Order: sequence, then C-alpha cells, then structure tokens
Amino acid sequence: MYKIKILISILVFFISSAHAHHNWRQIYDVNTDIEIVGTISSIEWRNPHIRVSFIVDNGTPEQKIYTTESNSVAALTRMDLTPEILAPGTPVRVAGYRSRTSNNDIFMTHLLLPDNKEVEFMLDTQPRWPEAEALANTSRVLGSVTEPDFSKRPTSIFGVWSTVFYSEGSHRALNNDPIHWTQKGLELNGELNDSINLRADPTCTPKPMPEVMSAPYPIQIIDQGETIIIHAEEFDSIREVKMGVPHNDPGTSNILGYSTGKWIGETLAVSTTFGSESGMQIQETFHLSNDHSRLLYSQVIIDPEMRSMPTVNKKWWQYQPGAFVQPYECSY
Repeated sequence: MYKIKILISILVFFISSAHAHHNWRQIYDVNTDIEIVGTISSIEWRNPHIRVSFIVDNGTPEQKIYTTESNSVAALTRMDLTPEILAPGTPVRVAGYRSRTSNNDIFMTHLLLPDNKEVEFMLDTQPRWPEAEALANTSRVLGSVTEPDFSKRPTSIFGVWSTVFYSEGSHRALNNDPIHWTQKGLELNGELNDSINLRADPTCTPKPMPEVMSAPYPIQIIDQGETIIIHAEEFDSIREVKMGVPHNDPGTSNILGYSTGKWIGETLAVSTTFGSESGMQIQETFHLSNDHSRLLYSQVIIDPEMRSMPTVNKKWWQYQPGAFVQPYECSY
C-alpha cells in the first residue's frame, strides 16, 4: 500500500507539472476575453490564488456579482502588490478569462484603478490600457534584482535562493528531460490521468519529492550541522538531509522521502529514497556558481519499475539581496 501511495504521489506530479500552476486553465478558457466595470465588494488575500468579488450595476435590477480568481499571494507580494490596492468599495475595471462552468466567474488578468493605474496580475500578459501607469514590479520574478558587489554575494550554498521565470532558473526547468516510462509506468500514468482529471481545482496539499524542488517561490538552505534543512516556501515544505551517516532508510512514510547527504568538495550531494518497498531513488547536487550569484542544481530520478531509463534535470536559483522565504498560509 505504501509503495502505491508513493507511486501515485510522484506520478501525479509528472502528469500535472506539464500544465499551468494549479491547472487553472482547465477551469478558465484562455481563448476568451471579458471586461467588466464594477465595485470591489470583498477580497480573500490567500494562497494558492487570491479571490476578489465585484458588484456590477449596483442597486439596479441588472445587479450582478462576479467572483474572480488570480495569481498567488506569494507571487503578488514579490511584484510589490498588496491587498490595500483591492480595498472593498473601490470602483474598478476588470479583464480576464471566462470560466468554463460559470457565467459569473472570471480569472482576473488585469485591473484598472480609479487613479489610472493598471495591475497586471500575470507575467505572460501585455498591458491592456496603454495610457495607464503600470503598478506591478516584475524585477524580482524576472531576475533583474542582483548583487553587483562580489564581496556581498554568498560564499556557500546556504541562504535564500529565488526562482527566475522564463529562464533555466524557472520552476518549469525541471520538466525539460522527457520521461521514458516502462509499460507499467504508462499504464499507471493513464489510469491516474483518467481518474483525477489533472486535479483542476487548487488545493493546499503539500507537494511530494521531486515536485517540491520545482516550486515557483524561493527556497532556503540552512546549515544545522548534522542536518541540512531545505525549506521551500510553497506549502512551507521542510526537507531534512542527514549528513555523514549511512543511507539506511528506516521505511519512511514521508512524501519528501528519506535524505542523506555528503560533501564532495564544495558540492552537496543528496540521496533520497522512499522506503524499502520502493525502488525509486533521487540523486541531487547543490553547488555555488563561480561568480557566487547562483545555486546550481542537478537531479537524477531512477525508478527501474516505472522508468526505462533515468530522468535527468537541471536548474538554478538566483541570489537576490533582500529576498526571504515568507509564510505560505494556504487556505482553499
């Protein structure tokens, strides 16, 4: 039973990771466009996606309430956007994608405030109102915040490291190597695809290894001597890497696996397994780049029963002065 649990967790990752974060494109039709004018009536500022309600034609027989979903608090905070810009009672113009199931539900991509300031909630959109002033700051998420002074950059892998979108430091970079499934892997993959329908609804369920390493938000690596902590902001996931001990997996039931590590020069090498009944193992390396501006990462996934050959992935995180791991505080 435990082995099945681990296999399902990992396969759910590889099925869903090819789709958008939380797979909201299954709920909203990105080929549609809707624009409404109304007043903000309520806001839920929380992960995994914020939700805002608007009243249109308030006080008339045509009055209607629209609900909208948009990006995460974790992402919006790094774009210098705060809940104060969405104060109830504010008249706004909203644009986005229509829901596939509800006439009154929208995925909000743009918002125009009364002072002619435009909020772009997503990174892959263009300004909608040319005369408006852009409010979002994308410097961090696009990697423009760097430390020019070499002496102020990290001297080891320990510290906070940030994901940079649309690059080899993207959270999607770990999906680049195609997976070569065995027949059993293909069959289980197909069964899960049919049964879970790619989990179209957002959840607050923590991600398993290796998906946790492809999270779109920062990670922090902490040296605690005999244990190294890898803290991913998304879902506040905590990995413990036991240092300098034999890899004797006690039969862990943790979806993050059992991890041991060793130093090979200045490179941290980590081995992760998932109990004696699972043949899957993950080998990782963490190394500081020569210019001390990036954390270089490699990942090899070996699972003879499910994969006909190992899956090899690489990515990097960027050092950004002032970056931090914030509480995820997910509710849905």
